[in-house]
Amino acid sequence: MCARKVDLGFIKNWRPTEKGEAPDKGDLMHRMLKHYYVARKNGRTDLHNVIEEAVAIGRAATIEMDLNESTIDENIKQFTAYCHYYNQDGWEPLEVEQSFSRELYRREDTPELEGLSILYEGVIDLIAKTPHGIFVIDHKTASRRSSPTRLSNQFMGYAWATGSHNVIVNRIGFQKTLKENERFQRLFLSYNDPLLIEWIQSATYWTEMLVSYIDSNYFPPNFTSCDKYAGCIFQEVCEAIPEVREFKLQSRFYVGEPWSPHTKEA
Repeated sequence: MCARKVDLGFIKNWRPTEKGEAPDKGDLMHRMLKHYYVARKNGRTDLHNVIEEAVAIGRAATIEMDLNESTIDENIKQFTAYCHYYNQDGWEPLEVEQSFSRELYRREDTPELEGLSILYEGVIDLIAKTPHGIFVIDHKTASRRSSPTRLSNQFMGYAWATGSHNVIVNRIGFQKTLKENERFQRLFLSYNDPLLIEWIQSATYWTEMLVSYIDSNYFPPNFTSCDKYAGCIFQEVCEAIPEVREFKLQSRFYVGEPWSPHTKEA
């Protein structure tokens, strides 16, 4: 995306004081889904009790979330509808929110990059045995209909990291005008080895580029990324003259914990 954004968000660890509703909305759904699929993995069939427990866990978590009551209620409503809609889907959960770490690349033949090791890490929402085979599954909440791209770094990375060539984007929609079969969609993505090999080469190149940014302590901005995905959170900082950017950061952000797949921040 942008080297300056990487520096501010993942090296200096600046976090916005106001996160906005969207991340917390997805986090609430993920917390309830985690309990639901752990219960299914453990063989529980008392759906009503499982839903009640998951909702209680979700409500307790909202104390630390920036969500209004109507959004919380809508989230719970869609979660409950999802559980009933897919109650007999034949999925057998194998892993729930499973973390992983796999070496993507190691380079030892260049002196200035001696010992460079690139680890690809993350947490996968669900791995399940389905009637169509074993799939890596990623839950996504959505307020509008759109199709996921096969060229997503996340999905290609999951396919490579797990050795599976199959990913399901488990979409849970919040569109009130759509029927359940339109709100709840499971979109199948399949990858072949040549595409994943190309992804590895690309990821390696950009990681080595990041190493060069760190070594030179220069993180060039990429202005073509400023307005993507509803706008970069650091856009107002970059729009200010360099002399006042530190003030902008200190007034709108705070220094959080370093990012990792196991932290809630970022």
